[in-house]
Amino acid sequence: MATPRSRYQPAGASTYSHRFHAGNVGDVWKHCALVEILRRFALAGQVHYLETHAGEGHYELGDTGEWTEGIGRLWQPAGGVQGDDPVARYVAICSRLVEGGSRPATYPGSPAFARTVLGPEAQVLWEEDEAAYARLAAHTGGDRNARLVRGDGMEALPGEVRTAEAGSRAVVVLIDPPFTRKADWHDVPAALAAAFAHSRRACLILWYPVKSLTRPNAMVASLRAAGVPGTIAELVTTPLEHQRHRLNGSGLLVVRPPAGTLEALGAAAAFVGTRCATRRGAWSFRMQSWEAERR
Repeated sequence: MATPRSRYQPAGASTYSHRFHAGNVGDVWKHCALVEILRRFALAGQVHYLETHAGEGHYELGDTGEWTEGIGRLWQPAGGVQGDDPVARYVAICSRLVEGGSRPATYPGSPAFARTVLGPEAQVLWEEDEAAYARLAAHTGGDRNARLVRGDGMEALPGEVRTAEAGSRAVVVLIDPPFTRKADWHDVPAALAAAFAHSRRACLILWYPVKSLTRPNAMVASLRAAGVPGTIAELVTTPLEHQRHRLNGSGLLVVRPPAGTLEALGAAAAFVGTRCATRRGAWSFRMQSWEAERR
């Protein structure tokens, strides 16, 4: 039986497979932040983790690919970058989870990073694509704490967040859509706003691509108008005036981050930007916070 099409994926939506982009600089930035946020919440107690686009959970890396400008620039199989900071912790986890010697041969998905940080905490993982869902199920194996759902995570999110908040000290949600359609820049923030409206304390994290500032700026404006406060943290490793087929950069929109997160990400951006810039020394970082507009 075919899975019903949701309002977030209408007819004609292009097929997307994260395997072609796994380990790129967008993944590096996203997973550095995810590890830091989950770590800070875990120090205070139980964490319930929700992910709307869980993907395959594990990816093989070819001899070449976008990973060479991401995890390939940070790869250290003998223990990772030294230090007690978000990048060092992220690389240390990669060293544990990633197969490879002189270069990474595989790259873990977000659920694996979350499980490594949180341990046997509850997870709800959505994936709509049939093939990706099958690979995710095979990779997660018999993890009794992970509930896999083949369906639209964004549409289910408001009710699931409300339920999770009733039974856990902290709830962290990762929204990581492919942004393959122009309409995603309207539909995705609308789904985030709906989840925010149904929650009292959940931390919401949205990853998005950056190829210009027009759509991110419009997204921020729409969220402010919807009464959603937050912060964006955008890392650009190829100057925006240089158009390319791959990402120029990526951003994270964070709602209700734990204390100290934004300062830690600001410091991490300098390290990742310097290492992953495609033109030597040419990288930029933008962090902007806002309060909800009074309605």
